[in-house]
Amino acid sequence: MVRIAHISDSHLGCSMFQLVERKEDARRCFEKAVDMAVRKSPDLIIHTGDLFHDSLPQNDDLNFVIRLFKKLKGKVDLFVLQGNHDHPYGYRYSLSPLIGLETMGLIISTGEKAYRGVKVTYDGRPVEIHLLSWASERFLESVLHKVQPKEDIALFFAHDLPNKDNLPVSFDYFGCGHKHTFNLDEENNVGRPGSTCYVRWETEHKGSKKLIVVDVDSSGCEYETQSLNDVRGFKFVPPVNISQMGPEQADRAIKDSIDKLAPKEKSIIILQVNGIVDPETERKMDRTKVLQYGEKKHNPLFLHIAANWRCSVPKEIKLSQPLDVEASVEEYMDFTKDEMGTRVKAMMHKMLGG
Repeated sequence: MVRIAHISDSHLGCSMFQLVERKEDARRCFEKAVDMAVRKSPDLIIHTGDLFHDSLPQNDDLNFVIRLFKKLKGKVDLFVLQGNHDHPYGYRYSLSPLIGLETMGLIISTGEKAYRGVKVTYDGRPVEIHLLSWASERFLESVLHKVQPKEDIALFFAHDLPNKDNLPVSFDYFGCGHKHTFNLDEENNVGRPGSTCYVRWETEHKGSKKLIVVDVDSSGCEYETQSLNDVRGFKFVPPVNISQMGPEQADRAIKDSIDKLAPKEKSIIILQVNGIVDPETERKMDRTKVLQYGEKKHNPLFLHIAANWRCSVPKEIKLSQPLDVEASVEEYMDFTKDEMGTRVKAMMHKMLGG
């Protein structure tokens, strides 16, 4: 039997909302995930790509990884794939920072190529491990259907995988990453742990992130999962709909939603505001004061109000002189009652020499 601890997408160096604190958070989340994996006593730890957020990581992130991986050397086999963030655009694997980690003997990766197959022995039994870093879809499909495992236990790890219906049945477990949210298909033996920290809240806030532990033998797989929670408190507020509201009413609705929160101190609060508003409401909403109100009330690390509303515009404006630019702009400003109308008309007059 072989025991696998599967993690992915740590994106060391990422800084959500350009917050320097998030870089340290990413390191702490990754170390927490590795410690959790080690406590499961695996034969191997696999990281399925995007260890770094940039192919030229900063020294503090690279040194952090070196120190952490040195602690694991000789205790557990560590496999790390190159994700799309781990090498420069164009599949230039030789320029990846993972090359240095592999040269130091800290990890096993795919080296200067996209694919690598290795054979190791666990519990006295040979195990085939096939590694595929970020590659074109065509190359991925080619490797998946070209490789023919010879041992009783065969594992396939890739940064990303195609639809499960296109996966060959010759492998005991498929592991992937890339999409940042957890998914485990026990029927088809396909696992995706999700990222170790929040990277893109827009696509991740509705999903979960988990360590996947897999025990594999010739009779099949047994699974255990454990949640990976970000070290930073995140508060995703239910969306507020401000359709048909005036500016003061809209501001009040957002403040009321903020009032209902009870976040931890220095959390990141994300509030989505939806709906359809008229141009006057959008212009007169005082978002700066609303942000100041929320920051004073909850003392978050960051409060983000995602303006997902749409601004309504008149369905049809009939212009009396459609070929006359100056006259058409003036008619449009009058029709929409834009506060900038007077200034725009004056500018148009100077520009067009009227």
